Amino acid sequence: MSVDIANLVQNDGSLVSRRAFSDREVYELEQERVFGNAWLFLGHESEIPEPGDFISRYMGEQPILVTRDGDGKIHAFLNTCRHRGMMVCRVDRGNAAAFTCSYHAWTYKNNGDLIGVPLHKDAYYGELNTKAWGLIPVAQIGTYKGLLFGTFNPEAPALVDYLGNMAWYLDIVLDRRDGGTEVIAGIHKWEAPANWKFFADNQIGDLYHVPFSHGAAMKARGLTPDNRRNFIHDYEGSMRFESRPLDGFGVGGRYVGPAEPVEDTFPPAPDPVIQDYYRNVHAETVARLDSVRSRVVLSNGTVFPNFSILPNNFSIRIAHPRGPGKMEVWSWCLVDKAAPSDVKDAIRRAYIRSFGPSGLLEQDDGENWERSTQGAMMRGAIDYPFNYEMGMGHEFCHDDLPGVLGKAESEGNQRGFYRRWAAYLNGDGTHGYG
Repeated sequence: MSVDIANLVQNDGSLVSRRAFSDREVYELEQERVFGNAWLFLGHESEIPEPGDFISRYMGEQPILVTRDGDGKIHAFLNTCRHRGMMVCRVDRGNAAAFTCSYHAWTYKNNGDLIGVPLHKDAYYGELNTKAWGLIPVAQIGTYKGLLFGTFNPEAPALVDYLGNMAWYLDIVLDRRDGGTEVIAGIHKWEAPANWKFFADNQIGDLYHVPFSHGAAMKARGLTPDNRRNFIHDYEGSMRFESRPLDGFGVGGRYVGPAEPVEDTFPPAPDPVIQDYYRNVHAETVARLDSVRSRVVLSNGTVFPNFSILPNNFSIRIAHPRGPGKMEVWSWCLVDKAAPSDVKDAIRRAYIRSFGPSGLLEQDDGENWERSTQGAMMRGAIDYPFNYEMGMGHEFCHDDLPGVLGKAESEGNQRGFYRRWAAYLNGDGTHGYG
């Protein structure tokens, strides 16, 4: 590789080369060093609730088979036969005790063991050691309150250590009610002609674009600059903010002050069914989260490198890299598992209206990321970096909220993201852990 990593990201993260989004060698290097070492989102445990359940996923560009074996244990394997490399599973999900490669019919149990080889006695003379030829396991898998992650790096820190104080914010979404969360209605999947980092860059804390890119949608929902609580930093003890729990991780949202009504802590969904539900479970939420987290309304967040949450719009999502100028987005609708069926259906409809391939907000963002990727590939502009200086020198700490904070219109989270990204390219997968 001939990548000049030092010139991709300025040390403080404030300037990022367009080559970071457009260069093929950079892309190949990040496949090896970022996606080969970071914890990557695989799915939600609710997708494989029963023994024998399985789902097909990706870690970077590599296909992964996630299974729950007959004893209920979760596994993750590279989806490739040990004989000639054929995928052993070619469907998205299901329930199976074993998987048979369609090329030469090697068969693997759902715990990864090789249990069937045609002509084992006659062609292999009974000499093939089947115990040594099981599916290739992902080095580590871990779960955090329903979210399932994997890493190819056997020496990566434990998942909970990797998340650090990001877990404090994730709890606001994942631990509001007894029973946690589940995903419903399958997965939206679509390709976009954009670099995956524009997805992460946006959803780690870009509230700056909202009133401009999403102006029409915001107006339709009653969220206009005239609604002061939604568009200024401080309002009667409340605060719109972004927080960087550690480099590469970030959230954006609003800390609702005690003078404001409890309804301001609910997602801004227009359906009264959803509003009534949040009102009815508010006491339980306060008891589980405490008086601080129950007053934090998160709008967005990113777990390095490519997993994001959009709590106000009931979405968890990931951007799979498919080349310097292409990504494949997968999006799930996330609900409280204990929510009544009519509430879940109302949330599903609210999610579809805003995000997913037909969502109003998703279409705005998709065009932005596509055009930004085209801009990153312009030959005449390739030596002119992107600017991430917003809010530099004005970040602060808060007594109640973890991380380094900035105003909602700030780029501190993005600076941290690109610092961590550059550190991984340099081979430092421990960046940000002291």
